[in-house]
Amino acid sequence: MNSRFKITSFVFIFIILLVSYVYAENEISEGYDENTEVTVKGTIQDVGRGMRGPVIVLLKSGSKNYQVMTAPPWYIAQEGIELRPGRLYEVTGSKYFSHDGNLYIIASRLKDFSTGRITQLRDSSCMPRWKGSRMKRGMN
Repeated sequence: MNSRFKITSFVFIFIILLVSYVYAENEISEGYDENTEVTVKGTIQDVGRGMRGPVIVLLKSGSKNYQVMTAPPWYIAQEGIELRPGRLYEVTGSKYFSHDGNLYIIASRLKDFSTGRITQLRDSSCMPRWKGSRMKRGMN
């Protein structure tokens, strides 16, 4: 009975974590608000890539650091976007406070000053350009 309790507890915790992760990922990707849009110019300090979710860039602008949520790693690779520490970028995006109180910028537009390349991550309706791309990519 003790092992059954452990297995049940493990499954319950796993389900709670999975549901909260899916909710948080969807909340952030769908949380773009044009009313909170800002443009920040700074140098990339770090690029974080988790197993799932968007690539998060730490951008230093003057004395401030910004956590910038870009796009899923597969989309960054597909589009040939080079997010490297030391590069100067201009980011336009929506300010977003996560449920744990951290401030993020959900990127809509990236400008790489080393190449002059401008990348739109969201369309005119503020929807991520990668939505539906994975299904199209798998069909080709």
